[in-house]
Amino acid sequence: MKIVAIALALALTPAAAQASPSANWESRVQTAAPAAVQNAIDIEESPRFKIRNVRIDGQSDVVKVKKGGSYRVSLDVLHDCSICGNAVNQVIVGLAGQDRAQVSVWNGKQRSGGGAKTVNGAVAEDNPGAAQWVTVEFDLVVPAELGAYPIRARYAQAYKGRLLTAEGRAIPQQEYPETLGWWKVDRPTGPDAKSTIGYIIVVP
Repeated sequence: MKIVAIALALALTPAAAQASPSANWESRVQTAAPAAVQNAIDIEESPRFKIRNVRIDGQSDVVKVKKGGSYRVSLDVLHDCSICGNAVNQVIVGLAGQDRAQVSVWNGKQRSGGGAKTVNGAVAEDNPGAAQWVTVEFDLVVPAELGAYPIRARYAQAYKGRLLTAEGRAIPQQEYPETLGWWKVDRPTGPDAKSTIGYIIVVP
């Protein structure tokens, strides 16, 4: 996972660490590898999807900020799920410790790519060919309290979701609360540390 250990190790004062929503953030960053080469896989939720090239506010997958609020995130996703049949699938993203995902970033059938289509009345991808990496962009909101906020991703299999590729963002879309509610489906505490794709760190 492409988490930059040095940035995190220097980021928080003891007071900030106490305010962190993730109790094990310190042990995670101490064992994290240095920055990996570009195009390394950040996470893989086998056999459904992979994520790479996470960028927060156009920077890296770990950023320090002076205040809470909304931050722009981009990432590449490859959805290639041969076991999914004819189901509609989503990739949802949020912060560790929250009850729901904040955003559905990809929506479609088995394979990503192939352009935006309409499935169940929502914008989606339904690629008949080989799965393709696609880039999505979205906003995440972090609290004002000092601390390290892990960004995590997981799958959903709701009726509808959003497609936040460039093509999808050009089409008006609504968010679907049911889809965001998949955050804790079969995972009572939400996605675990293996699902972490980045950190936003609020510092003094």
